[in-house]
Amino acid sequence: MVLSASKLSQPVNRSPAAVTVITREMIEASGFRHLVDVLRFVPGFVVGWSGGNMPAATYLGLSDAFPHWMQIMVDGRSVYNQAFGHTTWRAIPLTLDDVDRIEVVRGPNAANDGLNSMLGTIHIFTRHSAMTQGGMGEIAAGDEQFREVNLRYGGETGKGSWRLGLIGREDERHGVSLDHASDMQVSFRGDFQPTHTDDVMLQLGASRGFGQGGNAGFVFREDQHAYFLSGYANLRWTRALGEGREWSLQVHHTFNQNEEDVLPPEPLSFLDPLNANFRVSGSGIQFTYLTQAASDLRTSVSGEYRLNKVYAPYVLSEDKDVRDQILRLSGAAEWNVSPEWILHAGAMLEHHSDTDSIYLSPRLALNWLPSSTHSFRLGYSRGQSALGLYANHTDIEFTLGGQVIDQAVLSTGELEPEKITSSELGYLFNKPEWSFNLDVRVFHNRIHDMVDPITVAYPDLNGLTDIYVNKGTITQNGLEYQLRWRPSPQSWLVLSQSWVDTDDDQNGLYAQSVPQQTLSLLAAHPVAGIDVSVGYYHIGKMRWIGWLAPSEYESKYNRLDLRMARDWKTADGRIEAALVIQALLGEENETFHYYGPQQFKRRGYLSLKYEFD
Repeated sequence: MVLSASKLSQPVNRSPAAVTVITREMIEASGFRHLVDVLRFVPGFVVGWSGGNMPAATYLGLSDAFPHWMQIMVDGRSVYNQAFGHTTWRAIPLTLDDVDRIEVVRGPNAANDGLNSMLGTIHIFTRHSAMTQGGMGEIAAGDEQFREVNLRYGGETGKGSWRLGLIGREDERHGVSLDHASDMQVSFRGDFQPTHTDDVMLQLGASRGFGQGGNAGFVFREDQHAYFLSGYANLRWTRALGEGREWSLQVHHTFNQNEEDVLPPEPLSFLDPLNANFRVSGSGIQFTYLTQAASDLRTSVSGEYRLNKVYAPYVLSEDKDVRDQILRLSGAAEWNVSPEWILHAGAMLEHHSDTDSIYLSPRLALNWLPSSTHSFRLGYSRGQSALGLYANHTDIEFTLGGQVIDQAVLSTGELEPEKITSSELGYLFNKPEWSFNLDVRVFHNRIHDMVDPITVAYPDLNGLTDIYVNKGTITQNGLEYQLRWRPSPQSWLVLSQSWVDTDDDQNGLYAQSVPQQTLSLLAAHPVAGIDVSVGYYHIGKMRWIGWLAPSEYESKYNRLDLRMARDWKTADGRIEAALVIQALLGEENETFHYYGPQQFKRRGYLSLKYEFD
C-alpha cells in the first residue's frame, strides 16, 4: 500500500503514478549511514557529494549542486530550503534508524504536493514510536575519519508512546580539502490516542553541524567553512469519522540557519569577505478530508496555508526578510468505473504572494487491471518548479571598504516557473506465489522555461554581471523498471534500471547532466548464520551542471558494497555486529563544477549495536 500519489491509501497497481518503496529491510541491508544515499535504489536517481557537507540527489539528471525539481517531505512536512529550493540533506534532523519506509513518486506529483514536485516527490515516513520501545545504543567507526554514536530510548504513557533519539557523527567524503563535516542531532516523536477515534502525533528535532566548503554555492578558497543549525516542530491530529471518512489537521514549522564567510579568490584577496549568513523558515497549516462516499468512489480534499521567510542579505536585494505566502487547494478522486478500470483525476491550485501568481497543476490517469497478475497505467500530468526566493531576488556584490567593486549576480525579478508536461505508460506484473514483482514505466517529458544565468554588460569594475533568465527547453524519452524477488523468506533482491535519451536547445548543457543509464542492485542472503548483503550501483557518464557551463570533469561509476552482520540474543535484547566495505571495485567519480577531481575511494567501517527492552 502507498499513500504518496494522492493521499489515498492504495495498492501500487491502483496508484495514479509510479511509486518506488524503499523498505526498512533495504535500508538496513544497504550499510548506508546517510539518508540521501538510499535514493540510489530508485531507477533514474543520481546521488552525488560536492563535499562532506553537501550531498545532492536528482532524478532523470538536470544534476547540479542545488537541485530544486523534487519535493522532499518527512511525515507530511516539507523540508526543502526556501531560499534556494533544494534540500540540505545533512541538516535534516532525521536518522536512518528513525525511517520506516520511503515512497518515491517517479514523475510530476504537483497535483498532490504542489510546486517543487516537478519531477517527483520523496515521502519519508518515520517509525511509529510504539515500534521502538526500549533502548538502543550504537557505535560505528572506520576509514576517512568516520565516527558515529547513535542513542535511542522509547517508552509508553497511559494513552500512547514516545521516542527520544540522539546522534553525533563526523566523516570525510573524498579525503581532500573542503571535505570534513560533522553534525549532532536530537529528535523526539510521540504518538497518542486520547480517544478511540483520535490519533495525535508530535515531532520535535534539531541539528547542529560544521562543514568545510560551504552551503551558499560559492567556494573559492580551501580554508572556507560553514556552520548550520536547523530544527522543526510537527503536529498532526487525525480523527476517524466512520464509514470510510476521516480528517486530519497538521501544523508545522521548520527553520535553517547558516553561518559562513565566502572568501574571495586568491588574486582578489584584498576584497572584503562576502557575509554568506542566511536564515530561512517555513510554517504551515493543512487540513485534509478523505472519504469513500460510495463503494466505487474515493476522494480527498486538502487546503493549506504556508509562510516561507528568507533572510539572506548577501544574495537578496533587501536587508530584511523576504516572504512568500502560499495558499493551496487540492483534490483527488479515484473512480472504479468497473472492476477492471479505475479513473484518477487530481489537481492543485495555488497562489504565491512573491510572484502574485496562481498556478494550476493537473493530473489524469487510467488504470486497467485485466487480472490480479497484470495491470496497466496511462497517465498525463503537468508541474512547475517553485525556484526558491533566491532566483527572483538575487543581488550579490563584492565590495572593497564597503564600496561595490563587482556586481557578481543580479536578478531581473521577472522569472517564470520552470514547467514540465509528462505522459507515461506503466505496467505492473505481480505474482505473490512466486514472491515476484515487476514495475515498468515508459515516459516522455517536455521541460521548458529552464532558469539559468547569462552574462550581460553592467557598469561595474569589469563591466559585466550575470542575471537569471528563462531559457532552454528539454525533451526526454525514457524507460525504467524495478524488479523485486524473494526466492526464500531470508533471501531477496531488488533490481532497478533506467535508460533516458535527453535533448536540449542549449548546446547540450542539460543533456550532459543526464546519465543515459543507471542501475542498482541490492541482494541479501544468510550464510552460516551471517546476514550477507551486496549492493551494486552504476551511473553512466555525466557532468554536473556548473555556473554557465557543465563541469569540466566527468562523473561515472561502478560501485560495489558488501555488508556482513551477525546478531546474538541476550537476556533482555540483542547485540548486532556489522562490517561494511564500500567501493570494492575502486574509486567512484563524483566531481562538481567548483571542486577539482573527487573520488569516493574504497573504505570500510565496523558497527556494534545493542538493543534492549
